[in-house]
Amino acid sequence: MDVTVSPVKLKYAIAQSVEIDGVHIAYTYIKVKVQNLEAPKTVEILYKNPAGLWLTAPIDLASNYGDYDVFESINAPYAPEFAIRYTVDGVDYWDSNYGNNYKLISNNDNTIGANLILNKATVKTDINSGSLCLEGEIYVKKISFNKRIGIVFSGDDGKSWSEINASYQGVEIEGAYDTIFNPAIEVWKFKTPEQNYPVEPDYFRLAVYYKNDETGEAYWDNNFGQDYKVSKASGSTIE
Repeated sequence: MDVTVSPVKLKYAIAQSVEIDGVHIAYTYIKVKVQNLEAPKTVEILYKNPAGLWLTAPIDLASNYGDYDVFESINAPYAPEFAIRYTVDGVDYWDSNYGNNYKLISNNDNTIGANLILNKATVKTDINSGSLCLEGEIYVKKISFNKRIGIVFSGDDGKSWSEINASYQGVEIEGAYDTIFNPAIEVWKFKTPEQNYPVEPDYFRLAVYYKNDETGEAYWDNNFGQDYKVSKASGSTIE
């Protein structure tokens, strides 16, 4: 297997609670992206419970997008502190927030696995002209007020690239059962211009970026260095 960057990344984690028969039950809604290496593979959350004990719980495969998978659990145990373990062919890979572990301070807190993460991208087709566009969402950490969020994409397998800025939408993120408001995590949306693209290849390549104009730093989510790919068929969606 060829692993040039860490092949596991937390997409997001949301601490929530639900009331059942008058009892509030706390849980963690979690999604993880992993590079599609060999099978079989497992993904687990290692978490410290409120009593201070370290425990593990599985996260299940939800979707496959060719060269990467999304694992999901809508009711993982409440995890005030946690890390993610991805095991392939007996080898463990970790996303431990650069050794600091992830932390969910309270109910309705949420976090993402990097300074930005692609939440979804969908191909739309104009019914009259047949032209295509990409629409989607990016989640970002609010580490700078002066920033540019956007997407670079190609309809000809990288022969040419276009860049489109995203626009700020707010801080509302959909959990498994309700909406979370966290000013530390922002939602940005993008839509590329509608136009006609070559039939081949039958997919778009894309990556999303966060450019911090205060420091000059740039952060990318590019599918573990592979670029994301989404079919040009109308309605095709990746996350």
